[in-house]
Amino acid sequence: MHAVGVSSFGARIIARRRSGISSISGSQAMAVLRMMSLVHSRSLPPTHLSAESFNGRNRIVGAQRLWPTVCTTRSWSSQIRADAGVAAVDATKKAAQSGAFVDGLLGVESEAGRRLTSSQIIFLGTGTSEGIPRVSCLTNPEKSCAVCLAAAQLGNKNRRRNTSVIVRYLAPDGRLLNILIDAGKFFYHSALQWFPYYGIRNLDAVIITHAHADANGGLDDLRDWTNNVQPHIPIYVGLRDLTVMAKSHYYLVDTSVVMKGTAVTKLQFIPMSEEPFEVHGLKVTPLPVWHGPGYRSLGFRVGDVCYISDASEIPAETYPLLENCDLLILDALRPDRSSATHFGMPAALDEVRKIRPKRTLFTGICMSWIPCSFAKQFFMGCLLLQYLMKYLMAALCEMTEMTGMMHTMDHDKINAELAKLLDSEGLDVQLSFDGMQIPIDL
Repeated sequence: MHAVGVSSFGARIIARRRSGISSISGSQAMAVLRMMSLVHSRSLPPTHLSAESFNGRNRIVGAQRLWPTVCTTRSWSSQIRADAGVAAVDATKKAAQSGAFVDGLLGVESEAGRRLTSSQIIFLGTGTSEGIPRVSCLTNPEKSCAVCLAAAQLGNKNRRRNTSVIVRYLAPDGRLLNILIDAGKFFYHSALQWFPYYGIRNLDAVIITHAHADANGGLDDLRDWTNNVQPHIPIYVGLRDLTVMAKSHYYLVDTSVVMKGTAVTKLQFIPMSEEPFEVHGLKVTPLPVWHGPGYRSLGFRVGDVCYISDASEIPAETYPLLENCDLLILDALRPDRSSATHFGMPAALDEVRKIRPKRTLFTGICMSWIPCSFAKQFFMGCLLLQYLMKYLMAALCEMTEMTGMMHTMDHDKINAELAKLLDSEGLDVQLSFDGMQIPIDL
């Protein structure tokens, strides 16, 4: 057994030798830990890393923090993404394999280079504005949020970034065009993970649904493309939203205000109305919806795919645009109720019953409503009720696990319940997840 000391970061690495396997150098082990962000803080607990033989090669198969909530350590496929686990890392290579960057880990098999035979849609993000997991849940000493704790594990489908999809349009002339819908705050992190994996390099257009940060907060990051991949990127955005962005993204909308010599993203803003328009020959139909009282947001239809990521109400004039929909991608924030600006699952299901698409995937998913820890802190603040609330809170937390009202927007559990609708109502409804790929006919 060979030990590698990292006491300055309050962690240790144990590299185990097995029959026919060479030991892992300290520099390789430290590099992997840095990539996994496990040694960036002195407060982190000790960590151990093991090397095992896998298909005749040395691979680091996992890293575990030595505390009660321990991440599972098994190899996983980013194609299936069914279980929480750690991606295998080839410890003998210094460079990343082609198309292999998943949450800071190298060596994951990718689909880059595989020839597409149809258009497809890829979910870059399926979460709400804050994303999942949330820092407040991970740092809560009570560790009461099961969804966020699960999402902290690599490969878990509860890990969600800002809602965004990329439409990969296989044009009649054979060109493969990448059309991004929304570039929010987490866009660059999504691109790091999924662009190499799916072999996506260029961005042929970006379409913005509305002027909130979870839809356009990543526009500045497009400079990596306009500096290194392509000269500019067309941005399709509603005129009202462009007026807002002229203030929030003033230096992107009006580059004349930028200091000379400063690198700035080269974007071509194209105002759009609520009428259909074309992007590189692909017809795009706006789907006007309400994203809270008086606030207009846009969904979009391409072919028979309808995408509505931020909505609290669908106006009457939009329903005809949703007829004969094969795939509906719809906002569903919480399992129990709607908010002022987003459909909850009951309201979203009512919309599915009206529209009757062949298939529905929910997006914009939150971890859930209110953690038990918050309610406990609130009630325990009432000193006269502490003794009574000790028992009431235990009953409350037990109840919420049954009703799905608090912190139970778990991907697999919710999908198991939604699957029952196929038999009872003929509705094919499931939650989407980050990295999900769907072939579509355009």
